[in-house]
Amino acid sequence: MLARIVASHIGNALGQPLIVENRPGVNGILGANHVYGAPANGTTLLFAAADFISVSPHIYKKAVKYDPNGFTPVALVARMGFVLASKESSGTKSAAEFVAQARSKEITYGHWGPGSMSQMGMELLRSKAEGTKALPIPYAGAAPVLAAVMAGDVEYGFVPTPLAVASKSKLKLIALGSPERFPAIGDVPTLKEQGYGVDSDTWFGVLAPPNTPQAAIEVLQAHVNKVIQDPAVRARMAEIGYTPSNIEPRDFGTFVRAENARWGAVVKAANIQVEE
Repeated sequence: MLARIVASHIGNALGQPLIVENRPGVNGILGANHVYGAPANGTTLLFAAADFISVSPHIYKKAVKYDPNGFTPVALVARMGFVLASKESSGTKSAAEFVAQARSKEITYGHWGPGSMSQMGMELLRSKAEGTKALPIPYAGAAPVLAAVMAGDVEYGFVPTPLAVASKSKLKLIALGSPERFPAIGDVPTLKEQGYGVDSDTWFGVLAPPNTPQAAIEVLQAHVNKVIQDPAVRARMAEIGYTPSNIEPRDFGTFVRAENARWGAVVKAANIQVEE
């Protein structure tokens, strides 16, 4: 949805359609592989996410055919938070109660694949709460994880804010993994407020193939920045669960490199591995 909002506005500004082509597979890696090898002329772009830029390269060593720091950065579009959630009838009311439970026994949580941000958020929290035990249960996507949490098939999940906004009456929202509260999900405190310095936000941005000419990048940056500064677009993003970018396009490359290093450290600490 976010990619289509941005593509529609940029296409209108350029006077030509910007086609969104979904290339699913291996947590977004296949699409990133394709764009990395595409002609560097500014006509093929990657709507990137932290999953396959900042996390997957540390896990899927064979499948990843790109240097995550090698893309040409265009602009950050938005960040998206995750909420530690359980089924509505759960007795867990705070992060402290969750941690106490996870120290007393092995809890279960749902995620949508090794290296997905749903798993990374939980592992980041566990790194701040030593002695916790958790069994990760993989599902085919965010919606199945949400369904499993609501049904009590798993005890917990890190639920994306767009799904939390849509399902908040059917979940127990315990803590938000973002730096600040998110009004659309109600009066839910952050993990930081509850004593755990966690920022589990994922990010979405536009990247171009390596060595894309600066002139083409500057044109794209101007159009993307115009979109994300549009009050109507920002209001729509916030309404559906996203936090619009608050950094300048020229700073996006520095942001990506920092995120790649940050999540690489979490992968290493949690010893997340896959057989390829």
